[in-house]
Amino acid sequence: MPCQLDSLAGDNGQLTHVGVATMDGERRLLKADAMLAFFGLAMTLGPIADWGLALEHDHIVVDPATSAASLPGVFAIGDIARYPGKLKLILQGFSEAAVAAHAAKAVVHPGEVMHFEYSTSRGVPAGAG
Repeated sequence: MPCQLDSLAGDNGQLTHVGVATMDGERRLLKADAMLAFFGLAMTLGPIADWGLALEHDHIVVDPATSAASLPGVFAIGDIARYPGKLKLILQGFSEAAVAAHAAKAVVHPGEVMHFEYSTSRGVPAGAG
């Protein structure tokens, strides 16, 4: 999905939408009731540990084909994700992000066809950089 986080919207302190922008500047609002963004070196689940996710050694067990956790609509990538053969490498985390985004699109937009493009053959968008 060639989008970046653009904005958050809500009413009375409650999130209702997440705004995204494409590389062409098109903006869309997507309905949302939660947005969790994590970045850091500490793998501490905090309150997420009480959600009922399948955990193994304080890591979230995921399907390596989709990065899906045991709760529908929840995905985990990076060092917090656990599956057989997992390597804790930044490179693998980037790959997991692409896999999770692809799988999440099917959840957010069921039935829509995903037109996948390779960045190496598409090139850098005009005006970028």
